[in-house]
Amino acid sequence: MLDKIQFLLSLQILGFCIFGGFTLLLRARDNRAKRILGWSMFLWAFLAAVRISVNLYVDNAKEVFDPDILFSGCLVSASLACYVIEVLRPGYLTLRRILYFISPVFTGGLAFFIYRLSGGEIHVYYTLEDVFIHFNIDMVLRILLLLFTLFYMALPIYLVLKYSKGFTKYLSENVADPEEYDLNWLKKIMFILVILYVFYLILLLTDRPVLYVIDKAVLLIVWYYFFYKALFLKVIHLDHSFEKGWDIPYDEEEDDDQHSILSKRYVEEVNIWFEKEKPYLREDLRLTDLQRVFPISRSYLSQLFNKELGCSFSDYVNGFRVEESKRLLEAEPMTSIQEIAERSGFHSISTFRRAFVKSTGVMPSEYRK
Repeated sequence: MLDKIQFLLSLQILGFCIFGGFTLLLRARDNRAKRILGWSMFLWAFLAAVRISVNLYVDNAKEVFDPDILFSGCLVSASLACYVIEVLRPGYLTLRRILYFISPVFTGGLAFFIYRLSGGEIHVYYTLEDVFIHFNIDMVLRILLLLFTLFYMALPIYLVLKYSKGFTKYLSENVADPEEYDLNWLKKIMFILVILYVFYLILLLTDRPVLYVIDKAVLLIVWYYFFYKALFLKVIHLDHSFEKGWDIPYDEEEDDDQHSILSKRYVEEVNIWFEKEKPYLREDLRLTDLQRVFPISRSYLSQLFNKELGCSFSDYVNGFRVEESKRLLEAEPMTSIQEIAERSGFHSISTFRRAFVKSTGVMPSEYRK
């Protein structure tokens, strides 16, 4: 029974990876993160096809520290890490950097392959006791692949935990709808990946067939989640160093009376432009769009909102949107809340409700009553 379940799960993973890879590449456009995940899914499909062709049935003997599982696990972890890096820092991963980043996987796999071809002593390990009894160069190479895998597993978790807060702040200061770029889903998937990686490590230390079935089931769920989120992923192009984080390098200027007068003048001009042109009705409004109207740098614009207005760019935009929605709620009592949210510039009804409650203290439906 278990062999049939595993075979069906393997076919689902294979088919899903091929479908997901094609879909992501067709929808990628200028989104490099989608392209990375799309090609990664093709790679995962290839690995799944190899596993199916080599071992169709789950009741075959399983090996502790199986080199095939080590190599495939290392490659999958590396490709997922590339995707997370590109989500956090769009445009950072060039083809050369990707090749450098995953080169340890192929170096370790190639070393193991050469060792086998050269007639090196190879053991089949079925228990941890066997590993310590027959510890040789073969096992050293396997442990090297395991260490690479642990690095690729830990890196995206580390990056999300360290930089997501700064990145979220950066988004709130540069886009009108930061929630559409939010990394909360990435934090959730990190938890799921930890569970997946634990199962992966258990597979290396056991020969229990049921764990292979559970691992593939969890793996399929994780990839579905990655695919769904990546398909609708929005990115913002950053223009400063990944290594230095996302703090905007403000211009160093003296805080004199002339500077204060100039800042207040720009604030008044921004307010007038928002009231007259209503740019907040655009869902994809960004701080860089203001640079086309006002001949000042983005860092200076961000300063205006944070220091002169005392709010982030997104809060400023949502304030105008909420006022527009209040006007529509009063003037058009028969119009649906969903339509009013869209006409006010909000990307989703949930974002609209949160912004409305934050501003007024009541739900839109209650305000209408």
